[in-house]
Amino acid sequence: MPSNYKVEISVVMSVYNGGAYLAKAIDSILQQSFADFEFIILNDGSTDDTEKIILSYKDNRIVYIDIGFNVGLVESLNRGLQYSKGNYIARMDADDIAMKHRFKYQVEAFRKNPNTVAVGTDYYAFNDQGTKRNRNINDSDYLKTLLLFGPSFCHPTTMIKNIFKAKKLQYDRKYVHVEDYELWTDLVSFGDFANINMPLLKYRSHDNQISHVKRMEQLRKCADIRKQYLNHLGFKFTEEQFKTHNFISDNYFIDSKQELAAIEAWLFYLIKQNHLLNVYNKQSFNKCINKMWLDSCGNSNLGLYAFKAYFQSKISKLFQVGFGSHYKLLLKCIIRYFKK
Repeated sequence: MPSNYKVEISVVMSVYNGGAYLAKAIDSILQQSFADFEFIILNDGSTDDTEKIILSYKDNRIVYIDIGFNVGLVESLNRGLQYSKGNYIARMDADDIAMKHRFKYQVEAFRKNPNTVAVGTDYYAFNDQGTKRNRNINDSDYLKTLLLFGPSFCHPTTMIKNIFKAKKLQYDRKYVHVEDYELWTDLVSFGDFANINMPLLKYRSHDNQISHVKRMEQLRKCADIRKQYLNHLGFKFTEEQFKTHNFISDNYFIDSKQELAAIEAWLFYLIKQNHLLNVYNKQSFNKCINKMWLDSCGNSNLGLYAFKAYFQSKISKLFQVGFGSHYKLLLKCIIRYFKK
């Protein structure tokens, strides 16, 4: 395409030795029903047949960038952002598969609400053992509240308004392996978040992913991001409370009544602070905090004690969940109690 042509979407995909799944990823982008995009593929120093696969495609929407040596995902993505000419940035990973109408629905979401800055989607996580649908909530303040604990989007499902150059944003090199989480906390100030409640990506799960091989490093950096985000929003906390916050966020198993009581106290304190600070919509905030309380009660071996603790808490009374959630909690509490 001409160098001065303005496209709607810039798809940014970095590849490092991704030959095994690369063709399926590329095909899924080139076959999108929404066709107004450039496809920036950055070869991050691959030593396998990655380049050969990319060059086998003759589609003029592909912008191939051979970095020449391995600079890592964060640097590679930042280079892709610098090349991008689209109104929106669509992320894609070289081992995933985009559903045919992904771009169509995401662009529609931006056009429906011009204040939107990031749009994610539901997705299928799949591996050799099977496929599971992962769902999210289409509520901006809920998604921003969720950031208190972890990423609110699956990174390769996202499309982001291309404000990177205007706002001097990029992926932060200090947060390699959790660069997406840090980016979402940067974007909260620039617009609304949205999620499309349709699975529009097949996310490949395998043992070589960063979440498996760099787990402890990720946990440390996520804690830094949470502290930075809590401070940015004006929430107050002690070091002991922040320890409890990370305990919840990192999904540690709860095996004492004292731990569960500390979690309840901290979560309710967050609700009280949001009420005073008016950071996020109270209903959306309480809904998210209630989910964390519900999950914490289910993630224990305290049996019916945890089940009763959930219902007796002030947190559960602020946002009512359906019978299905109650039933799942009861099953978890019983099963995990007898497994201890």
